[in-house]
Amino acid sequence: MEVSKWLIAGIVVVQLLVSCEVVRISENSNYKDSKFVFGPNKTAVLFGDDTVLISEFSKTFNKKYKQKKDFVKQYDSLCAVTLKQENIFGDIKYDKSFEFISNDQVIVTQDQQKKVDSLFTNTSADYLIRIYDHEITNSIQGNPGMGMAMSGGMGMTAGTQSESCIIKSHFQIYDVKSRKKVLDFISKGNGSVMFFAFEKALTDAIISSIKNSAIYLKTGKLKF
Repeated sequence: MEVSKWLIAGIVVVQLLVSCEVVRISENSNYKDSKFVFGPNKTAVLFGDDTVLISEFSKTFNKKYKQKKDFVKQYDSLCAVTLKQENIFGDIKYDKSFEFISNDQVIVTQDQQKKVDSLFTNTSADYLIRIYDHEITNSIQGNPGMGMAMSGGMGMTAGTQSESCIIKSHFQIYDVKSRKKVLDFISKGNGSVMFFAFEKALTDAIISSIKNSAIYLKTGKLKF
């Protein structure tokens, strides 16, 4: 009887753990099919652009950052530090000086081709990491309060809503030697708003997005 109780308890715990998993990564190319290899012997150069779509948390964003490029600089530099700390790369440098044009087959002019060639030629790293198209939005969970008749007039029932800041960032990773894109994904991070601390929620969402990208690079998992 005791064994069956522990077995049932174990099943319940597993179900709860599984139910807590959410999709944090959206793939544009399959991790399993890529030739991406991480480790302390691998090196990378990380760069991005100043494309930031602010759908929500605009007041908080403008209070925290003077310009969009300040947000991008913080995100990219934190990402470089995290990927090295997680031993995904032995050495990774954040370099804002690169001008990137997609190395896909949509190359229009010779000038664009020269810029792409220069980008790959002027680095000795194993990988180039491009981060761009950041999107800042929000998520509302729960139910709002509802109006109801009460003695003396109308009243409101207490709501159970909670809000989170959501950040989605687009990652592309290129193999320098082959000059081919090996990974293409969007990492989603979130930060809960507690006691109207909107700036902390934004910061937590940044850290979460970066952390989730690191987990994906190590495991290939989309949901965790």
